[in-house]
Amino acid sequence: MAARCSAADQLRVEAALTAYYLHSDGAFGAGPLRYIDASEPQLRVALKIAHDADPLRLLAAACGGPAAMTDALANGVVPFKPRPGLPGFFRFLVMTCAIVATADNNDSTQEFGENLARAFGTQSPFNNRSSLPGLWLRLQDWCDKARAAGEAVRQVILPPPGTGKHLGLTNAITFPSWRDVRRLRQLLDRRAEYRSIVDPVGAAIQLAPLVENDASFSSAMRQASAEYRQLYLRKASLLGLHRFWVALTGLLTERHSPTAEQFFVPRLELRFGATLDDVELRVVLADMKGNVDPLQVLENFPDLVLAQTAPWASQRVGKNASDALVSAISRGSVPFVESRFGVWHSTLLQPSVPTRCLLLLSKKNRDVARKWGVSTEPIGDEWRLAGPIPARDCRSVYQYLGGSIGLARPPSQAMMLVGGHRTGSGLLGRDALLPQIRIAGPGALTLRPVQENGVKCQLRRDSDDLHSIIACTPLDGTYKLRLDENMIPSAEPLAIETSVVFFPDALEHAELGDIEEATWRRREEARVRPTGGPIVLADITDDHPPVDSERSARFQDCLEAVYAGGRAGWSEQELVSTMRTVLGDNAPPVWDILRGLMECGWLRPTSNLRWRARRWWLTPPSLIRVRNREGIEGLLLVGSAPTNIRRRFEQTAQAAGCTVMERPGASEYTACMQLARGPALGEVAEELAWAVAERPICAPMAAPDCWPPENVDESRHRRVGRWNWAKGGFRSPDTTNPGPVNLERFRRERGDRDDIFVVTGPGPARYVTTSRAAAIVEAYRRARIAMFRWDGAHLVRNSEDGHLVEPLANLAMLSSCRSPGPALVDGRWTYVYDMTADCVGWIRSVFGQAFVDDMSALDAKLSSLSAEALGWSRNRNVFRVQELMPPLVGRQ
Repeated sequence: MAARCSAADQLRVEAALTAYYLHSDGAFGAGPLRYIDASEPQLRVALKIAHDADPLRLLAAACGGPAAMTDALANGVVPFKPRPGLPGFFRFLVMTCAIVATADNNDSTQEFGENLARAFGTQSPFNNRSSLPGLWLRLQDWCDKARAAGEAVRQVILPPPGTGKHLGLTNAITFPSWRDVRRLRQLLDRRAEYRSIVDPVGAAIQLAPLVENDASFSSAMRQASAEYRQLYLRKASLLGLHRFWVALTGLLTERHSPTAEQFFVPRLELRFGATLDDVELRVVLADMKGNVDPLQVLENFPDLVLAQTAPWASQRVGKNASDALVSAISRGSVPFVESRFGVWHSTLLQPSVPTRCLLLLSKKNRDVARKWGVSTEPIGDEWRLAGPIPARDCRSVYQYLGGSIGLARPPSQAMMLVGGHRTGSGLLGRDALLPQIRIAGPGALTLRPVQENGVKCQLRRDSDDLHSIIACTPLDGTYKLRLDENMIPSAEPLAIETSVVFFPDALEHAELGDIEEATWRRREEARVRPTGGPIVLADITDDHPPVDSERSARFQDCLEAVYAGGRAGWSEQELVSTMRTVLGDNAPPVWDILRGLMECGWLRPTSNLRWRARRWWLTPPSLIRVRNREGIEGLLLVGSAPTNIRRRFEQTAQAAGCTVMERPGASEYTACMQLARGPALGEVAEELAWAVAERPICAPMAAPDCWPPENVDESRHRRVGRWNWAKGGFRSPDTTNPGPVNLERFRRERGDRDDIFVVTGPGPARYVTTSRAAAIVEAYRRARIAMFRWDGAHLVRNSEDGHLVEPLANLAMLSSCRSPGPALVDGRWTYVYDMTADCVGWIRSVFGQAFVDDMSALDAKLSSLSAEALGWSRNRNVFRVQELMPPLVGRQ
């Protein structure tokens, strides 16, 4: 007699079967349940047991033994009442289907009662089955109620009863029958090419016509094969859900060596920066939908990445899952396709639609690129990058490489989300951050909220396979994404459905990723010395609400996306690409926006110690004690503070009786600071449990003593740019400058080291550094040209590039409690700091009086200048005649 399971184990089996057969996001899709495949291979997958285990024995034990089975069949009595998510009796119905589907296992008889008794190890033939049809009707009713309650459950449509008074429904709903299983096995054993079929398309071409025209198969199986072939001809993308393919899959699995299901596979990613020679190579783990695990990334110098791929991937996903990629690397030819702007990923399978591609080639294979007439560029020491190769040659590329590419093909994704920004277990629901939906076939797509009061949205068809989500307000809550393919009225409707959770704001990270100091370093832009005493604000009483505009909304969306995806840090290429996509084409230079986020403490940049790469990290929220000249104290929130953290700070402060002020920055593209003041600041700090500090004044030493020593040499780099004093930015290395000071930029051809900046003149002393900001500041100091002008309240950049060194920028930010950043001045984007007179004095004490031009003194200066001197000064952006009046700065 079969052993009985405990009550908990019986419920676990019930839950596994319910999820596998009845859930709309399960293995059989979201279409109506008309058939149940209870063959042994399917049951093993459903119950998650070994390929050689006996699923009938486990099912018999989960039913509670022969007495419980007798009660269910004869009286409709089951051990457990229906509950949310579980019918309580579904395993009994699956057991009856399994007996019908596996009757061929008994050589002496295929009679239902005897085979059921054999499964339970008893002599009782279970003759009374009068309640079995009622159980099927109860299942139909339970599914209807669950669907009405919003659960992800399929509709049950019972077929007309087959032969047998009480077994008729069970015989009709079980597909395939034992006779069809026997004939399919015989068909597969007829030819080796039939047994090697691995996808639904192969089955439609080779097997469906044979079954349709073979009278030895049942009418149900022949009808299924005919439907299947018609759907294939109509280019249905959900063939993998059709009952004909499901039946074949189990039998094909029996004839293939069992392998563990691959949830993640390794792939290479290429990310391009601002220029084509600024490229980053890394290895990521992606699931079958293309989602990348942000915590499993291998980054390093390209040669090291490719050398370490095999052990790194094998340790995480196993040798079988990584063999294809490792083999392609060892052969020295890896193809890439573009996944989005600036990002390419390796794929060893020919795309279904021709597309542009790149080839990563080892040095010994570099001549392969000539086949398609493209050049190669070095990436590391031993590898070169060829392309882009036009889409018309895509098939040729894969045919050339195909002889050595593995046969394993991942299942086709008929519906998948593309893009979007993950936060927690869901996605950001803001309109500008919503993902797109890609479908592979001609089905109908719907997205609806589960809750009745959920925000409704529309789907806009952008192309044959791509849809965008359009919503007036942020999506919030759980949504059902469904694809229906009902192209033939008489055929089985196919559908898939999945739940998608949206959040209007980024969820707060429980903890942020640690910076590996052995890999990443924080560059010091200038050495500082404490001057004693805390920072005293000019004023902390004013309260200016932030500007509400389209630009401001886009920037807030950008901050939410940066925070949501930054738990483990951002590679610079990925961060810049994300920001440009979210902010749009009319935003100021993204490098100025990034610099503003760094100077206000939102982000922290690091450089790789071994090769040319930068990574940006979120900073945990913290509080800084500030006070003004009247002694009024406040708590300033600094760090990475998206909406949820800012909301928590505001609610905590208000609950303690404090007032929270919003301190907008230089423009809509800067983070808005929050400052709490009131009598209970200690309670606020204690409740939030964030780090609290009181920053002393730390100013850099006078230049050039402020520059930290660096052991760098440009001799093995090539010159890529020279500072143009008239334009105020780097231009072609052939640019000539009439002045005595030169600033040049050098880059290593292999791309494995930081760029180097060299300042020369007016004397023999050279300043060589890897800091762009420090090099530009030192060049202006030596040239005695005003890099900034001060209008009494704001420090405005004259040049088109360059910033204050970080210690001075932080000092300015803390003195004003306002973020610096890009702002529109006189119709052009420049960089602006809120600045007090004391801060201007500190800057001049470090870099000289000429470094900052005082707008109030321009009239006197103009009257004393000759025409020649005026022209020289104007040409070097010291000032312009139209700038004599202080311009309006900031929120315009």
